[in-house]
Amino acid sequence: MEIQPLLAAPSSRLWAERQAWFQRRLDDSRGEMPTVIGEQAEALLIDLQLAFCAGAWGAVVILAQTVLDADLADRELAGEETGIALNDIRFGRDYVWLRNRRNDLVHEEGRTALTMHDQTQHRQRLEVEARRAVELLFKALKG
Repeated sequence: MEIQPLLAAPSSRLWAERQAWFQRRLDDSRGEMPTVIGEQAEALLIDLQLAFCAGAWGAVVILAQTVLDADLADRELAGEETGIALNDIRFGRDYVWLRNRRNDLVHEEGRTALTMHDQTQHRQRLEVEARRAVELLFKALKG
């Protein structure tokens, strides 16, 4: 597969479907009482949603962990996050996966975590990972 099709914007229909999926997850995480997150985390959510809608799957994983880190830093500074929720976000299997996947994508240490072959032949797997990252982030924000 050529690189050019990967760089083309998704159709309006596909963008709208992705945006609706993302927004439903975000709305579900906020529930009845809107979750208050820090200004930086909230601003990064915009980039996360744009990357998701565009299909920039590696960037979605990186940004999901980055938003989570920013939110956790804000919660810790405010003294709001303690106990089981924090333990799950820091040490739970799913969150360890997210942090490790993000680190693999950002820091190439011994093996390449994302290749052109992945980008051209394994888009569906990358999308599954990105959706998992978004769902984990929103679960943590709901916390």
